[in-house]
Amino acid sequence: MQVDFLIIGQGLAGSLLARALKHRGQKVMVVDDGWKSSSSQVAAGLMTPLTGRRFTLTPEYPELFQRAQKILSSLNVFRSIEVYRIFVDAQQREQGLKRSQSDTCRPFIKKISDQAGELDSRLTDEWGGALMSGAWVDLPKLLHDSRIELQAENAWRQATFDPGDVQITSDFIQWRDVTARGLIYCDGYKSSQRGPFTYLPWKPAKGEAITFQSPVLQTSFVLNREGWALPIGKGRWRAGTNWEWTQLDENPSSMQKEKLIRRFIGYFREPIMLEVTEHVAGVRPCTSDSYPMIGTHPSLPRVHLFNGMGPRGTVWAPTLAEEMADYLVKQSPLRAQCDLRRFPISTK
Repeated sequence: MQVDFLIIGQGLAGSLLARALKHRGQKVMVVDDGWKSSSSQVAAGLMTPLTGRRFTLTPEYPELFQRAQKILSSLNVFRSIEVYRIFVDAQQREQGLKRSQSDTCRPFIKKISDQAGELDSRLTDEWGGALMSGAWVDLPKLLHDSRIELQAENAWRQATFDPGDVQITSDFIQWRDVTARGLIYCDGYKSSQRGPFTYLPWKPAKGEAITFQSPVLQTSFVLNREGWALPIGKGRWRAGTNWEWTQLDENPSSMQKEKLIRRFIGYFREPIMLEVTEHVAGVRPCTSDSYPMIGTHPSLPRVHLFNGMGPRGTVWAPTLAEEMADYLVKQSPLRAQCDLRRFPISTK
């Protein structure tokens, strides 16, 4: 089989890049292990403008959010939703008040609550919080719809990919019966473990999430305090997450499950009952400087990387997929802060 690009991984990054390349007339083959290694399976899919302990807005967020909304709305997976960031103490409240007065942050902050229970009397928000305009991306639908479309075009194959099975020449890439002009790694944290891009400064982190049923009346917004809880209708919630830097696998742990349950219960003053229906784990492809890593291997001109989206994948991936596709097809330049050439191969 002859294709233009062989794409490894059909998570968020691989799905959007495959779409962008096809829209530019390129023939692709996507190889995936059935999402067993995809951090997209455990991700919240949330777009939250102000994040972290210091409650900061990354400089690129307004541009990326606008473009992501357009692209993801066309796929019917973009859902506008408010996010209530509950302050943990007086210091964080002070940070929130400062951000609300900033010209760049003000458009995203709808309200700073002044007292506990102002938005919902059931909540344990003694220091108040910030109600922000955000979004939720229906990642399961995006991945499912992308897979169905690729399968219909005979452009998707379930297989465990081993970089050692690839033959790379100056003229083509050969993997099994597939011949391609280029090979693109979109395989998440696996690129930090094996293959030609292990030299890059990866910082993968394991996360876990639970889905559960609860009779508690659902809020109209996402709850966000040292984690998140997303109401998904009909008494169902999805909650996460944690950061584990050493045990990098896709195995859920009972300890983290109990931690996520306690965190959700802690949002409310009233007793909460719930029944967990799903518990998943995945490893985020984070990077040392928190920016994605995309581009071409410095010594393998037919081997490329579209990866490292980390916890803000839903914000970065839609825009970068378009830019990466233009780079591969039209030789357009990549934005410098995401170009993997910022990390040269060490000569030591």
